[in-house]
Amino acid sequence: MELIYLDASVLLSLLIADAHTASASAWYSGLRAAVVVSDLANLEVSAVASRHLRVGRLTRQQVDGALLDFDALRAGCERLTHSAADFQLGERLARDFPTNLAAADALHLASAKNAGATLATFDGRLAEAARGQGVEVVRFESD
Repeated sequence: MELIYLDASVLLSLLIADAHTASASAWYSGLRAAVVVSDLANLEVSAVASRHLRVGRLTRQQVDGALLDFDALRAGCERLTHSAADFQLGERLARDFPTNLAAADALHLASAKNAGATLATFDGRLAEAARGQGVEVVRFESD
């Protein structure tokens, strides 16, 4: 069965309305693959939800609802705990200067690659780097 690694950009679009929510929701509702959510994605989703509350974009009730939805979504997914090999590959990817990857994106890509998973992301730079590493990337309707 195909394995899909969801990065935080996709998870957040599934949880908090943005420009990609319709595309992400339509894709996710028809998904027939094993889904992986990493520890890093867990942290990023929580941090972004918290930031939305701090800056007043969302109310406490909306953030609590989004995090409850996230907990329910994660319950149906496989959990990926990052390995030393993920961090080592992530470091090599971050040192590949033309990819211009931030640390978190390098770790997402490394983890997806090491897991043999297809990467689901709305981040164009990350998608391009993934393709350059031979990692399949989900194509969304809005792409």
